[in-house]
Amino acid sequence: MSIGHPYVKNEKFRETCPISIYDVAAVETWLEDLARRGYRPIGFTGIRADLLPDEPRESRFRLQPLQRWKEALDPERVSSYQAMGWQLVGQLGPFWVWRCDDPDALELDTDPVVQGEGYRYLRRRMLRRTVVGDLFWLGLLAITLWAAAFGSLYTLLRSASWAGVFARPLLVGAALVLVPVELWLEFRDTRRLWKTLTAGIPLERPRPYRRRKLERTVHWLTVAVLVVNLGINLADLLGPSGWNHTRDILEEGQPPAEAVTVNLAELEGLEPIWHEAAEKTLPIAPEMYTTGQYAYFPLIGPVMARSDYYCLKTEELARRLAADLTQAQGLAPQPIPEGVTNAPDGFWWVQETTGDTLSDQYAVLLRGREVLAVIYHGVKDLRESVPYLASLLPD
Repeated sequence: MSIGHPYVKNEKFRETCPISIYDVAAVETWLEDLARRGYRPIGFTGIRADLLPDEPRESRFRLQPLQRWKEALDPERVSSYQAMGWQLVGQLGPFWVWRCDDPDALELDTDPVVQGEGYRYLRRRMLRRTVVGDLFWLGLLAITLWAAAFGSLYTLLRSASWAGVFARPLLVGAALVLVPVELWLEFRDTRRLWKTLTAGIPLERPRPYRRRKLERTVHWLTVAVLVVNLGINLADLLGPSGWNHTRDILEEGQPPAEAVTVNLAELEGLEPIWHEAAEKTLPIAPEMYTTGQYAYFPLIGPVMARSDYYCLKTEELARRLAADLTQAQGLAPQPIPEGVTNAPDGFWWVQETTGDTLSDQYAVLLRGREVLAVIYHGVKDLRESVPYLASLLPD
């Protein structure tokens, strides 16, 4: 007789347990259904059953919990069970799995109360697992709240992609929901099983399991969410330094007119010999440009101006970004000269002297929803260039 496959020996394959392994009677029913379909469990790898094709037959499977961590089976127990007609299949999580093909063989556990006593170690283990899981969940929640309240907007804007900005909050939110649900479902099944047995109520067999796949679905959703979230975080962490997920916008070696650029020809009267320019958009920052120009000052040396321009969705985001930028570089607020057209709301600056003539300067301008950050290596004092820098802000 064949059911779905020819009878071929040694064609080993695996099938994942579709329900929580802590729903003991349901797992036993699932294994018995596999035997009826012509698949013989010969062991377990994780939560997957190792199967060989076999003749369909009626078999009984029973799960017995381990009594301690990494328990070694007593050979006398194995021999005694074999004499009763039961064969060891393997270990499925914290359970030993036994199989019997003799319908007249005695049950392994005949007293529910005594059987329930065997679950004390598993109950303690599940309690510890729940506590550890709850601590993990609280840590994830704390990190999430801290990142939302105090995380660097500057780092987010430079490193994140559209997928990251949209997906990360959804993934973290899903994990915060799924992790405690999975822990609760597994602990509930173990506690319910222990209470049933200690009350002297035998397990209901067979137990329908096709409608009890919630636990396994939650488990795999949790794993998928955490893996995808880890992948996004690693992609941002291990990505190139500077701005990630940008698009080069140089046109014949020159930045386009719409790109906000600190021009060395305007700032120093020097013609740049090399340019770079890229743009990026995010839901919270629909317009961003990063540009750079390089020139050579005769008898002095190379001159460089880099500018990062951000147009945020709200003024509050712009103020938060300006605060991140100024704190990161230790910039001090500077007075804004009178008579500046479209004067910025704030101007911060700091200088690091690198030679008798050249110096490294950092400046940040804030106006409304716009932020301009400038890194400059040259002769000009950027404090004297506030009118020019303010004129670059188009809004």
